Amino acid sequence: MKRTCKIFLLIILSFFFSACHSINSSIPGLGVASRQVILSFDDGPNGMGDTTARLLDVLSKYEIHAMFSLLGENVEAYPDLAKRIHDEGHYIINHGYADKWAYRMKSEEFRNNLVKGEAAISVALGIELSPKLYRPHGGYYTSKQKNICLEEGYTIVECNVRVYDAVLNEAKKNKVVNETLAKIEKQNGGIVLLHDGRDSNSRMEGEIKKNGHSAFDRSWLPEAVEEIIIALLEKGFILKY
Repeated sequence: MKRTCKIFLLIILSFFFSACHSINSSIPGLGVASRQVILSFDDGPNGMGDTTARLLDVLSKYEIHAMFSLLGENVEAYPDLAKRIHDEGHYIINHGYADKWAYRMKSEEFRNNLVKGEAAISVALGIELSPKLYRPHGGYYTSKQKNICLEEGYTIVECNVRVYDAVLNEAKKNKVVNETLAKIEKQNGGIVLLHDGRDSNSRMEGEIKKNGHSAFDRSWLPEAVEEIIIALLEKGFILKY
């Protein structure tokens, strides 16, 4: 019986992954120059613990521009942070409006979530979103959703360095730093995915109240990023574009 259940689960997973596209790319460097690293951060902006603000301070200290995948809900909660991200020269990526995983949405809901996320960002910035970049929340999307993105003028942003830091807490900071550096060296550069937020602002607040040491507390991330930056610069990687 257990063997039958395992086989059934493998079939289900096989179907799921064949039906979905992933932002995880196996392409070394992912089209960026050799020894070049582009940092990207998902699920912000995050005002709890001044996480995003301190992250911006770190990036400014080393004169590094990054990509920020912003959730519309969080932009509405912290519009000044969203504007600061833009004004300091970072690329903004539409991460959708709600924190529901993209692949779980039907086509109409997905399009509405995409457009509503763009609207929230545009209101905060006071300008239209350009270029129109998108990264699906949860990291997976369907072929139909890919076509919707194209219809709405979006380019999907992938990554090739990912350590799933969103599920790790401060106790795993060294693991995040070390594994990120190891993958960057193996890929000889590329696009790194980290998280300055974790889902929507309202969910983060509730989860942190329940457990202040959970992965929803992202306040340690800026220090981890600074450690990564210092190590990369010492190794001769380029973090500017």
